[in-house]
Amino acid sequence: MPPIRLGPRDLLEYDARYGVLICRECQYAIQKSALESHLLKHKIYRDERQRLLSSIAQLEPLEPDDVPLPTPDSPPINALPIISGYRCTAVGCGNLCASSKRMRRHRSEIHGLSDPRNFSSFTRPVKLQTFFRGTKLRYFEVTPLSGAGATGAAPLTTTKDDDDYENENEKYDEEELDEQMHDAGMPLLPPRMRTPSETPPKSSLVDLNLETPTYFHHFTTTTSLTLPSAESPQLATHYWQTDVVLQALGQRWLMCGLLAISACHLAVLADDATIERVHREQSAQFFSEFSNGWEEAANRDLSMEVEEEAKKSGRQIVCILRCAQWASAEYMLDQGIIPEPAAPSQLQSFMTTIRSFGVWSDDDDGQEQTFVQASRILNTRSASNAGSFGAFPSCDNTLSTLLNHLGTLPSRMAEALGKPENTQDVLATLSAIAALVECCVTSFASDEAGTAWRAMATWLIKVPGHFNHMVSCHSRAALVVLAHWAVLVERAEHCGCWFLKGSVRKILLRIAERVPADDFAV
Repeated sequence: MPPIRLGPRDLLEYDARYGVLICRECQYAIQKSALESHLLKHKIYRDERQRLLSSIAQLEPLEPDDVPLPTPDSPPINALPIISGYRCTAVGCGNLCASSKRMRRHRSEIHGLSDPRNFSSFTRPVKLQTFFRGTKLRYFEVTPLSGAGATGAAPLTTTKDDDDYENENEKYDEEELDEQMHDAGMPLLPPRMRTPSETPPKSSLVDLNLETPTYFHHFTTTTSLTLPSAESPQLATHYWQTDVVLQALGQRWLMCGLLAISACHLAVLADDATIERVHREQSAQFFSEFSNGWEEAANRDLSMEVEEEAKKSGRQIVCILRCAQWASAEYMLDQGIIPEPAAPSQLQSFMTTIRSFGVWSDDDDGQEQTFVQASRILNTRSASNAGSFGAFPSCDNTLSTLLNHLGTLPSRMAEALGKPENTQDVLATLSAIAALVECCVTSFASDEAGTAWRAMATWLIKVPGHFNHMVSCHSRAALVVLAHWAVLVERAEHCGCWFLKGSVRKILLRIAERVPADDFAV
């Protein structure tokens, strides 16, 4: 019975003789547990993927341990590469290895023979193939057909030394990691499409960064160190490196969120426009899958502790990704990476996004206490000399100038904007300025990203609800105060919150659209 081919471009081939489903482009068989993610690698999405999975389910491919191996006199499997290797000739052994180095190790460890000069006396060269890779790799010997009319997949090579094989083994190890990552719920990125006979192009930085293991590794080793946490700032690194990663290993949608953040981080770090675009495209793809899972999780009414922790992590991932996308929306729209939104993003949505992150805070003394604290800071500033703040020794000239500016802001606003229309607007505006004074001192107390983020986000929680209403109504007074808050956003970015890159410019542009030039000068 000839093999059955399925999928676009006849991507898959089912060989009923052995019960295996082989990817003709990757040239190895796919385990049932990794099938869905493998289709995703080849950019087979949603409806098409489900139809293909339904067709494959009727074929019932076998698990790797249950697949029978061809006999040594069998011709090669057309869809698999042919590898030059060795068979051990010891009586009753017949072990197969794809490199002389491994065969010598086998003879030493199994048969107690270690004389390197007699290699040909205990082995014979053979042609090998394997259905699976990684932990399920099992070689079998084949007998290539002679004659020019023979057909088959292009062999990896007809002669291979130890170094060549060791390099190829690294490729097999990547497939093993792919399978482990899929079992943990991690999606796989699509490889470059090429036919089996095409010579693989030289590796490039773009190709390396397109591998999902690279994104995951970058997140655990680099990106996780840059992210704030809704918990205490001191716990942020442990939270992202350990807690969230462990949750993501059991939640596919959550893992997509981490990979989306990692890809977005690499896009910000990229110096080359092509590489940046590749990372942003991958981030958008991961974000789409994460969003679907996040919506399902958010709609589930479950009280299990694990589920609630995953939801909390999801909220923070949503915030970080939306901040990054909000700041880079123009670029992504121009490049066609994301579709044109139904309505332009507004300042209010950006503020709501950050507020939804949640901030660990012990400052719950209310509006009155905020006024008292702001007055104390400003009075201390007025009584100090040369910018020395006494109770705030870490303050520098930048903070001194900023506090001085905020201290005179109410009078300058009254002069420029005129008499306010109602008392509630006055109180809300003054309260927002007082909260900004307090948050500025918190922000400049440390250069840690977590501290700067907390100060920036805390202001959004401290301001009265009426102030948020004023912003939504494009109140000139509220927008002037909001423009001063952009200082904290800029500081958070400079301290390491890379996902805020470009946010300050966009905030000020949105405000400038609503505030006359004379008012904006305040």
